Amino acid sequence: MRDRIDRAIARGKPDSLVRVLDGARVGDVRYAADRLVEAAGSKTAALKQARALAADGKLSALHLACQMVPGCYRLDGDAALRLLVRLADADDWTVRDASAEVAGRLLRDDFSTVLEALHGWRGRKPPSVRRAVVIAAGRAARHDRPEWAEPLLKLVEPLLADEDTTVRRNLGPSTLGRSLLDCYPRDAFEYILKWSTSNEPAVLWNVAMAFSAPPAASIAKKALIVLRKLSLDERRPVWRAVASAMWKLGRRCPEIVRPELMRWLEDERRVDVAREALRHL
Repeated sequence: MRDRIDRAIARGKPDSLVRVLDGARVGDVRYAADRLVEAAGSKTAALKQARALAADGKLSALHLACQMVPGCYRLDGDAALRLLVRLADADDWTVRDASAEVAGRLLRDDFSTVLEALHGWRGRKPPSVRRAVVIAAGRAARHDRPEWAEPLLKLVEPLLADEDTTVRRNLGPSTLGRSLLDCYPRDAFEYILKWSTSNEPAVLWNVAMAFSAPPAASIAKKALIVLRKLSLDERRPVWRAVASAMWKLGRRCPEIVRPELMRWLEDERRVDVAREALRHL
């Protein structure tokens, strides 16, 4: 595959390269993107090529353009991010996912600069762009960079109330629960505890669903403090999220969660939540 990629680039035929990459693995697309940026010879040429590919419309061309962004970013960061935000709103979901992943890689590599750019993305009208911010924050989280905890939590904070389903599903249970709570358990829990005082159902849904992810098992007793409070919320999205978090947390920590649910069965304010959770335990 990589020999074919090299030959297509050497011949200077982008259409041929796009055909070679049809159905290719991500690693091969990244290889082709890096080689294409190198072969361009200048930042103007590289960005022109990436923009042309983004406008091509073919799926393999869009993926190639997306994987060219990190190489182009080293040449012209602002122009590369403008291209990436366009790709984050592509019609094809695989391109949107790839764009969000690239945004996360760039955030890791140039944290302060890309963080500032992503602040601007949060107000974008297309929900797919806001979703990319959420995913990028999760991809960037690292155990060995504790100083990134607060900036990343503040990055996603305004999106907790986002009503878009794709943003919400990628925030609470994924970025917040699987990534930020895993890498920064103390900081993340403090923010979650603060957010639990909100009256916005979308915010509370995200708070509850953060505890549905595996990392919550390490702080199960603290998680129950929050979930116990949210279980009194009569709004269906909120109490259903609590029930989901309780049964998932209960499968990992039955000795802590099951007795709590049995007590809830005796509480008329929490009985529906307990029954729903126990159905899955």
